[in-house]
Amino acid sequence: MALFDLSHPLEAGMPIFPGDPPVSIMQTSTLTYDGANVSMLQFGSHTGTHLDAPAHVVEGGTTVDKLSLELLHGPARILQIRPTRLPALQSRGLRSEDLAPLPDSLPRIVCVATGWDEHFYTELREKHPYLVRELAEQLWQRGARVLGVDTLSPDPTAALSPGLPVHEFWLGQGGVIVENLRGLTQLSEQVQMSLLPLNLRGVDGSPIRAVAWEDSTSNA
Repeated sequence: MALFDLSHPLEAGMPIFPGDPPVSIMQTSTLTYDGANVSMLQFGSHTGTHLDAPAHVVEGGTTVDKLSLELLHGPARILQIRPTRLPALQSRGLRSEDLAPLPDSLPRIVCVATGWDEHFYTELREKHPYLVRELAEQLWQRGARVLGVDTLSPDPTAALSPGLPVHEFWLGQGGVIVENLRGLTQLSEQVQMSLLPLNLRGVDGSPIRAVAWEDSTSNA
């Protein structure tokens, strides 16, 4: 079974969301002098490919250690951008008509594949496409509970509009958001996916190792 790694590697100096803590990885013990290699890791809870728990924007919301693991593992639907919409994605709000036709029913995990992950290491990363709230509401109404994107956020990162409407709606309903996925455009429409966070008690988010594999049942 081939696994697709959908996570950006964590490394010192990597891109971060504006205002978040920088990433530092420092070796504190060495095999030569201490008998073992040990490193100290410092980064924010929303670094790299990561998960937003409801506590990220909801007072008293669920934290990562309280999330259902079953919610974060299983069938996933990959929603691709219509080819005619691809040339004009920069800083654009995505609506349902920008995507391939939405089915009436969606699995719990839904990812919007824009291909913007190719700009993760460039200044264009902050000028990514984003979801309008109406699209997020449609996805939720059709059964999605985990929303994955290959951008910094499902909301605008640049100062295009105030607030975080998609975050506030999705996390306010008790859903989960996964940001900074990579390689979504290479996946089939239906896959299996695992998006598990670290078991961080009382924390609002966590880096994850996101993986996908082909859904054999959909090809039967």
